[in-house]
Amino acid sequence: MKKTSSFLYGLILIVGLGIFTFAIGLIFIGEFTLPDERTYTDLTVEKYSDGWERIRWDGSAESITLPGNYEPEGSHEFVLRKKLDVWDDRDCFLSFNSNKQDVDAYIGDELRYSFSTKSTRVLGSNTPGTMVFIPLHPSDEGKTIKIVLSGDNNYSGVLDEFIVGTQVGIVMYVYNRERYTLLLTLFLLVLGVIAFIIGVSVKIAYRKTLPLFFIGWAMICASLWSLAETDCRQFFVPNFSLLSYMTYLSLIMLPYTVALYFDRLQEGRYRALYMGLAVLEEFSAGIAILLQFFNDTDLSGILPIAFVSIGLTMITYIVTVIPDIIHGRVNSYWLEFIGICGAIIMGIMQMCDYAFLHPTKIHSLYLIIGLLFLIIMAYFRALKDIRNTEREMYAAVQAQESSTAFMTRMSHEMRTPINAILGMNKMILRESKDEHILEYSRDVNSAGNYLLGIVNEVLDLAKVSAGKIEIVPEDYDLMDMIRECYSLARPRAKASRLSFEVDMSDVLPARLRGDRERIIQIITNLLTNAVKYTPEGRITLSVQGKISEGKLLLIVTVTDTGIGVAEENIPYLFDTFTRVGEFNKKRIEGTGLGLTITKQLVDLMGGTISVESELGKGSSFIVMIPQEIRSVEPCGMFSMGPNGDRRVADRHEVFDVLGRILVVDDVAINLRVFSVLLSNTDITVDTAISGTEALEKIGRNKYDIIFIDHLMPGMDGIELKRLIDSMEDNPNSNTPLVMQTANAVVGAKEEYERLGFTDYIAKPIKEEELRKLIRKYII
Repeated sequence: MKKTSSFLYGLILIVGLGIFTFAIGLIFIGEFTLPDERTYTDLTVEKYSDGWERIRWDGSAESITLPGNYEPEGSHEFVLRKKLDVWDDRDCFLSFNSNKQDVDAYIGDELRYSFSTKSTRVLGSNTPGTMVFIPLHPSDEGKTIKIVLSGDNNYSGVLDEFIVGTQVGIVMYVYNRERYTLLLTLFLLVLGVIAFIIGVSVKIAYRKTLPLFFIGWAMICASLWSLAETDCRQFFVPNFSLLSYMTYLSLIMLPYTVALYFDRLQEGRYRALYMGLAVLEEFSAGIAILLQFFNDTDLSGILPIAFVSIGLTMITYIVTVIPDIIHGRVNSYWLEFIGICGAIIMGIMQMCDYAFLHPTKIHSLYLIIGLLFLIIMAYFRALKDIRNTEREMYAAVQAQESSTAFMTRMSHEMRTPINAILGMNKMILRESKDEHILEYSRDVNSAGNYLLGIVNEVLDLAKVSAGKIEIVPEDYDLMDMIRECYSLARPRAKASRLSFEVDMSDVLPARLRGDRERIIQIITNLLTNAVKYTPEGRITLSVQGKISEGKLLLIVTVTDTGIGVAEENIPYLFDTFTRVGEFNKKRIEGTGLGLTITKQLVDLMGGTISVESELGKGSSFIVMIPQEIRSVEPCGMFSMGPNGDRRVADRHEVFDVLGRILVVDDVAINLRVFSVLLSNTDITVDTAISGTEALEKIGRNKYDIIFIDHLMPGMDGIELKRLIDSMEDNPNSNTPLVMQTANAVVGAKEEYERLGFTDYIAKPIKEEELRKLIRKYII
């Protein structure tokens, strides 16, 4: 079946391509072999280049051949004369390319036609070349026509072929003469614009600059030059004298963009050469444009500079590509190398065509074909680059997800034994009377909390790097938040015999809105860092602010008298796992992640952090975070209140809650921790070491709360909840289900609530939080 399907798919594809090829072939057959069927108007055009004479300033006449190139006289006027032989049954027009000359046409003594852009052109001093249309009537038969061409430029004395016909016929004649060049130029312009847009899009999306961007820019310049050179330009815009200056402006820009393209293509190996060329080309263009506006020169006068710039750019590439070929580096851009070679070959053919056929102007068909070949090769390379970039980004995302999953798993695996250590140690502190045992237990508690802090820092860094840190705004009391920061840092400062001062403005708003917990984390990280690197002296926490646009810019400054940081090392303070300068010579506890996480949290909240430090004299970290104002009442003077540090729960607190709970966990010691944390309460704790045992107990007993571990072998916590919900005659159908897990990731609570759990508690389980949660759902 699969082979039949593949065969049928291939057959359908081949038939479709055959029909498409047949349709395209019909267009070419009609173009080159079948007669013209257009009958909607008279398209008659006849050659009219014979029988013309040149009239010199002294009145002498000489026969000339058109088209041709002749030397103008001192007056820069070129006068032509001919006895008219016109159509006897209708009006017609005599037409030729003015080749940047002013044109006056006389029939007998009558000024029949005049063309000049002196009063309408914006830039320059030359009239642009255009197809002129001199009206002729049957009554002009036998009269003499005199044409005066005036202009002082490189086209003076250059004469194109003359034709006579209807105006529409002449327009179609001009279009037919240049249509292939015109259509291919428009195609090149479209490809250039698309390439430019793709380059910009890739830069925004992937922060990567493709060579396609620069070659697209170069093709836009080349297309504008080709369009501005065509005789059809007068059909595009009404003021074609301005469009004619695209010839010069685009040629000025072309070598600049090509130099940037070659530089990107060769990955900056020869950047000094290309940048030198680019600066020279930009300088020349700038001077030329300035002189143009001051009417000191005409842009056509800088064509030699443009041609020299193009030549130098191509020579530079040829010289630099030789070592690339020798060392095999050209293999990385071989498609575009082939495209460049093709464009150079077609450019040489274009020059040979001009040199041997001597046309009055350049018809850029060969060059446009070469440039089309180049940009198509550039597209192939760009598609390959984009595909590789997507693969790299996918691999990076996969690696990041794997890293995050690993960190989450490690967090769970490390928090589980830490939960047991701290939980059992809590019982020793509560029940032991032996002072030596209590001293050992305090050391265990300190080491356990230190280990937990390291796990939290590494997990926070992984979450920030993965973009999983969320800023959760809430209303909070500013004074209470600063008191909490003070109470967290004061014991460490006291243990290090450091003076700890708080300088808080008493006119700050009392209530604000922001992520209170993350601000506490930022401030305590800075205070902890200050304690670490201050052997003696003082630490000051300054809290100030200023109101701007209805918000408070909270300014927190942590100043110490510690070892300080050398000025050259300050930029590296926030690097991951890094200690700089004097820091790396000290034996300091911690991972070195505190400042990294602090910087990233500040950035997430739209704030800024800066450092002022002097080696040996201390440091100041200044954090500015915008916060919404919820109350204009002043916060008042800072104080810890009559009860001092109230963050730690009183061990003799009366817990008068009665109830029965079930704890499900696959680790026996975690079940033991739960039991001992509630051993001095009136809460009855049942335990289950697996989902199967839990289902049995849930079916037999009524519980006030059921705590379920997430990651359990066999049946995990989510599967257990699903089975609980599907139980018939379940006595615990309305019992709150609380997820207990060591996966302390951002959004975990919301995710578990989405899955149907009533609440969430993180490991290691703190006695105060456990009691608060029990009181919430039982009372």
